[in-house]
Amino acid sequence: MLKTLKFKLYNNDNYQKRFDKEISICRKVYNTAKETYEYAASSGVYLSEFDLNNQLPSCKKEFPYLKKVHSGCLQAVISTLKKAYDNYYRQLKDGTIAKLKAKYLNRCSKNNQPVNYKHLREIGRPKWAKKKEFNSIQFKTFQIKKGKIKLPGWGFIKVFNEKYLSKYEISRTRNAILKKEVDGLYISIVIDIVPIQKDNNNQVVGIDMGIKYFCVTSDGEFIDNPRFLEKQLKTLRVAQCKLSRKYKKGVKIQSKNYYKQVDVVARLHKKVKDARKDFLHKKSTYLANNYDIVIHEDLNITGMVKSNLSRHIYDVSWGTFFLMLAYKTQVIKVNPAYTSQKCSNCGHTCKENRLTQSIFKCVSCNFEQNADYNGATNIKEAGTSAINANLSH
Repeated sequence: MLKTLKFKLYNNDNYQKRFDKEISICRKVYNTAKETYEYAASSGVYLSEFDLNNQLPSCKKEFPYLKKVHSGCLQAVISTLKKAYDNYYRQLKDGTIAKLKAKYLNRCSKNNQPVNYKHLREIGRPKWAKKKEFNSIQFKTFQIKKGKIKLPGWGFIKVFNEKYLSKYEISRTRNAILKKEVDGLYISIVIDIVPIQKDNNNQVVGIDMGIKYFCVTSDGEFIDNPRFLEKQLKTLRVAQCKLSRKYKKGVKIQSKNYYKQVDVVARLHKKVKDARKDFLHKKSTYLANNYDIVIHEDLNITGMVKSNLSRHIYDVSWGTFFLMLAYKTQVIKVNPAYTSQKCSNCGHTCKENRLTQSIFKCVSCNFEQNADYNGATNIKEAGTSAINANLSH
């Protein structure tokens, strides 16, 4: 079973200086490889990943500073570039690029704007690695010894909360990514772990997602919506206003104060993101530990965010929550149609049953209950029926 763990490195100047040097070298290798690939392609020669990797030894002889970066990291850079081009050619073949170009031309025509033909040619193509955007180093291998992480070329690194490594029985290590974020360096490692055997008690629960409550279970548990973004909106608004005042239109390189304010805004967004992710992990782990099967609606989140509740729907992150549940426990999706209008007591379905957003009262049997709790019960019933139908076959 694959598992990804993320740790923050200690705020060490040596780590930061080394990372800055190596990421600069990786960026140069990426851009040079891109230039080489495009020059060869213009002559009708399409280089493979193997061909590009074969040029690294001769490049190291010509440019000795390349030896400062582990060869596996340089090969990972080439692999990333080749995947980007493979994706570009696939989109070119299936017509995705043509649709994007047509969309751009229609937008220019609609807004009476001149067509930027340079931009038009570059739509969908792999971009050059820019200093502000190229911020991660991939390691193809790493080791875990005595509960510590060892990176090739770096040796043992000090990270926060490395005690969590001892919680898992690791059968194999895969790869690692060292990334620079607004508050420091982080490492994400991928490992193979031995699955933990749970007591098979076959407990089933239905959950109804919402905005007032994050979700309501069919067992009558109401989980509050923490509204992380809403709590930071005022602070974010002030920070964004300061940022807009420091921006000078038409200037490519902004002032130092502008970039400092960019970091302030980024830290606020990261604070919201981290708090939300922590909450989603805790709630999904709680459901996975207490229930063998979790049933939820197969929601069209992409369509739902087009409403006036888009900000609130993005804030609760149902899609991320469903992904977390999917790899932690068994999940069954049911059709969301009429789950909020059906009476869980008598089965009568009509829109008049839903008096308000929070109150459900059946017009047939006068059964009254919280609307979300009623919906969660219907979701569990629909999922249980699907399970029994599969077992009968």
